[in-house]
Amino acid sequence: MKKLDIDRLTRAGVIYFNSKLEMLENLHCKMYRMNALVSLSTHFHDYYQIWYVSKGEFVHTISNRQYRIRQGDLFLVPPFTLHRVQAFETEGEILGCEFMPSFINERFADPSGERRFFDAEYLKHFSQSDCTPHSQIAFDGVTDGRIRGLLQDMLGEYEERTPFFEIVLKASLLQLLSIIIRQVNGDERYRDTMNKVVEYIDRNAHEDIKLEHICAISNMSKPTICRLFKEWTGKTFNRYLVDLRISNALVLLQRPSMSITDVCYATGFNELAYFCRIFKKYTGISPNQFRKQVMGKPF
Repeated sequence: MKKLDIDRLTRAGVIYFNSKLEMLENLHCKMYRMNALVSLSTHFHDYYQIWYVSKGEFVHTISNRQYRIRQGDLFLVPPFTLHRVQAFETEGEILGCEFMPSFINERFADPSGERRFFDAEYLKHFSQSDCTPHSQIAFDGVTDGRIRGLLQDMLGEYEERTPFFEIVLKASLLQLLSIIIRQVNGDERYRDTMNKVVEYIDRNAHEDIKLEHICAISNMSKPTICRLFKEWTGKTFNRYLVDLRISNALVLLQRPSMSITDVCYATGFNELAYFCRIFKKYTGISPNQFRKQVMGKPF
């Protein structure tokens, strides 16, 4: 992105996070833990950003597409990519890693533009214009544990700063990027199909969606689509659909013009008693109590 574009965006109110202000002077990598979720308006930065969600849920918009980021999800945002975060609740935890390409290899900062060297392969995959493959990544249980462990170890190294911690930090980052690349490439052949399936569910969650519909859309058998859907989203089809409907209900319940019954049918539950039971199971309170709470009224 040219400087003229940066100037235009900042004048328009888009926030620009600069590595010179966000990172230590002699360390082009930053690790942190966020113990609460916050909304961030449209912004961009000159560094790579990785977020792993240990707890909580929010909507991440990148390249004009929304992703519901949940516990166990990871996303990677390349430099100079416009994105924003919308958090509906504050409770959550995020392990964050931000780094400049020069932290991988100083030759990335070479003004001659020469990039034919070994370490370039680690970032080549993430520098493409299409951010979709790494905008939301879910891992199997074993890989998820490795990802979480790596980020926690990296955070420990960053905070303690014992001798040679920079080398350990870089080695761990390269390992982390390798795992992400393998995960994305392994799913690549199903990417278009699974994106179509998830988009269909997101658009039609208020309808009576059955697994048979998903099989027809994907042209796959039930066992195959169930396995791929779990790998792709980290949830079963039924769990994903119910989670989505509850998330939509949380938004609609904040509209005074809609009754509880209206919200029930608008979100696809179609049975008031079932809706109230599932809602309370997820939130700990009834839909009516939630509405009174967000409207600032006592129970």
